[in-house]
Amino acid sequence: MRKGIIGLAALLFLGVALAITGDEVMQKVEARPSPKTLHGRMVMTLVNKQGKKLTRELELWSKEEGDVKKMLIKFLAPADVKGTAFLSIQKGDKQEMKLYLPALKRVRRIAGSQKKGSFMGSDFSYDDIAKLGSLKAKDFTNTLKKEETEGGVKLYVVEAVPKPGVEHTYDRQVIWVRADIYVPVRIEFYKKGKLYKVMTLEKIESFAGGKYQIPTRLTMENVRTRHKTVLEQKDLKLDQPIPDSVFTERFMKR
Repeated sequence: MRKGIIGLAALLFLGVALAITGDEVMQKVEARPSPKTLHGRMVMTLVNKQGKKLTRELELWSKEEGDVKKMLIKFLAPADVKGTAFLSIQKGDKQEMKLYLPALKRVRRIAGSQKKGSFMGSDFSYDDIAKLGSLKAKDFTNTLKKEETEGGVKLYVVEAVPKPGVEHTYDRQVIWVRADIYVPVRIEFYKKGKLYKVMTLEKIESFAGGKYQIPTRLTMENVRTRHKTVLEQKDLKLDQPIPDSVFTERFMKR
């Protein structure tokens, strides 16, 4: 009888502790406020397993109107990548990606399996870059696996598996979400059942009087090659007008 009471108490406790569902967590992540436009600089640092570093400087523009999301990235330095530009335009479930290579003076479309390829030698794929800060909860089966506490902050740990028919780079993701601001701080990416890459959001800053919580430093590490890429966002300007002409092939070539 006593064992039965203890078992019931444990189940009741678990029910209270996991009162929120995985879908609800990811819906809150998706629903948190985000700026309609963003313009700033980025520093990309490639670090190999010996610790050797290669640094690149970039400029970023992004704009969101309804279900249309646009992003343009231009490489400013060093000389071997200067002028290279990446454009992503997402309309609903359709996404178009283009890459301008100044050495060839041409724009090429990135489609199909190319989206899963390395973005300019980094540990991010083209698809990873295009989807930074963009999660569609409806595309995944989201399961709350557990809750953790780190540094006094509660974290929800959610497993996200793409639903049948949803095209995605990874078999599944495990996402650690801060319960106070609903921002992911760590994402594990799996392929063929094995851990492939880990993204850590190391610095999250508040903007517009706390309205926006934006990761300004994140690292993507390939666990097999032990190569990693660090992205830092700087000099961010939010909610300032950006003309649509920025997100064109003509602007890519400028």
